[in-house]
Amino acid sequence: MHNKKTIVSLIISIAFLLGSFLYLRKREINYTPTAYEKELISYFKEIALHSEYDDNPNKVIKWAEPMALYIVKEEEFKPQMSFVKKTINEINLLATDGFKIVLTDNPLKSNCILYLCKKNKVAELDQYFYEMLNDGIDYDISGLAYSEFATNTNIIDKSLIFINSEYSLSVQESTILEEITQSLGLAFDSKVYPNSIFYKDKSKQKNRVREYLQLDKDVIRLLYHPKMKPALDSFEVNRVIKRILKSEKD
Repeated sequence: MHNKKTIVSLIISIAFLLGSFLYLRKREINYTPTAYEKELISYFKEIALHSEYDDNPNKVIKWAEPMALYIVKEEEFKPQMSFVKKTINEINLLATDGFKIVLTDNPLKSNCILYLCKKNKVAELDQYFYEMLNDGIDYDISGLAYSEFATNTNIIDKSLIFINSEYSLSVQESTILEEITQSLGLAFDSKVYPNSIFYKDKSKQKNRVREYLQLDKDVIRLLYHPKMKPALDSFEVNRVIKRILKSEKD
């Protein structure tokens, strides 16, 4: 009797494994990426599925509705504001799933606040965010982006961005590009591509990155593609990107 139960259990286990294998095979996409596309898939998974924060779920995190951006600034900052608008326009052109960034003059209607000011000014306006700017950081930072998301959906519902106005204009522009981009759900820095906006050691470079690499654009484009859903894991992301790339070739 014991042997019969063991055999039945073994048959059930084999059937389950075979079913799982056939299901995964069925879900595979018959597409072979180019050398560049392989780099893109790898880079997307590094940037989009990882985070510098401890609550990283290793899944896609993104906005599901437009970002209403309110900017707090100590003075007019015309060049910086021009660069903010340029960055917003670039992102909006890359997103095709209905997401966009819109500027608002009403903080009550915003879901993202960008502080363009000295760090001490943030202490007066938002003590919670100011503490984040100093948490474990013993050096003067040029900027920071922090996004809150629902853990059950992986959808971002609020972002806070700091741009330190005490730095040079070139550093501010580079920081604006980086932090607005990272607030989209791309919160990881990499050491792979020195000319990427996601490069970890930008502060050590003489020339700050103030424009996207094509690779950066494609990472943003893929994140805000209709087929890329919040909470997808690495396996699902790999499959979805192949499907997107294949559809673009058909």
